[in-house]
Amino acid sequence: MTLHTGHIAPATFAVSQVRCEKDHVRSRDCAYQVAWNINPHMKPGAVAWRRACTQHREFLRALREAGAAFFELPFVHGAFDSVFAKDNAVLVSQEGELRALLATMRHGQRRNEQLARARWLSARGFDVIEPPRVHIEGGDVAMLPAGRGALLGWGMRSTQRAAGVLEAFLSAPVTPLELCDPYLYHLDTALTVLSDGTALVCPEAFTPESLRMLARTEGIQQVVPIAREDALAFGLNLVEVGNTVIVGARVPRVEAVLRGLGRRPVSVRLDQFHLAGGSAACLVARVHTLPPLSARRFREEQEQDGVQSLSA
Repeated sequence: MTLHTGHIAPATFAVSQVRCEKDHVRSRDCAYQVAWNINPHMKPGAVAWRRACTQHREFLRALREAGAAFFELPFVHGAFDSVFAKDNAVLVSQEGELRALLATMRHGQRRNEQLARARWLSARGFDVIEPPRVHIEGGDVAMLPAGRGALLGWGMRSTQRAAGVLEAFLSAPVTPLELCDPYLYHLDTALTVLSDGTALVCPEAFTPESLRMLARTEGIQQVVPIAREDALAFGLNLVEVGNTVIVGARVPRVEAVLRGLGRRPVSVRLDQFHLAGGSAACLVARVHTLPPLSARRFREEQEQDGVQSLSA
């Protein structure tokens, strides 16, 4: 399906399928599994396939019931982590155009996804932008409310220099935050920013200077600390849709915080995806709506930062 900006719902996401379409002979490479070890959570061979399918369907049902819209991207044959759609690209809608900043993955096991993702996003109406050769992954990006910019986690997967690339793409300031806990290797495992500017944060995941920078970032209204134990249970890897917040596990203390902030937490069991190091936020890529920006200014900033379009 091709998307048009005029039809973008307030909460629209890209979601990956969990297995290949039936257009070739089935093999073990046709479905989500954990086949390698590129983060401390990964347990190769541990996934129960039918349970993973059921959990994924329940997750999509929770998204629909919360009022979200989504479009599906195909599973990339042999690229088992392609189910984690957020990592592949940062998606935005701006001034009647859809754009995607394609990620540059640190690990070779994940680079195999990117050509297929670029083609499919382009077919769905996105202008796909390839960054200069710096590592940047979608799981390290947290957008700030009202188009005020973004946060970029760096140190484990993305590099600090990627903050400049993201700034050029968004035409908005980006605060780089250094991650220091290998178990909280992506920003979205250690932090989430709600639509009112509340940041739920695991302090142990960041350097002291990064915590100070976060507190000073425009658009962050308050910082609420979350225990490392709850972050390791993927309690911060959540999806906000209106007043509903979907969490991929039962994490009572995080749920209590969310209720205290006036949100309605919904728990959907996603433990089969935890075995690969991901949860609710990793499984979707939100199409972020940005404030207007003239096309000329966007092109000028692209040229200045050496960003090259793949869709041209």
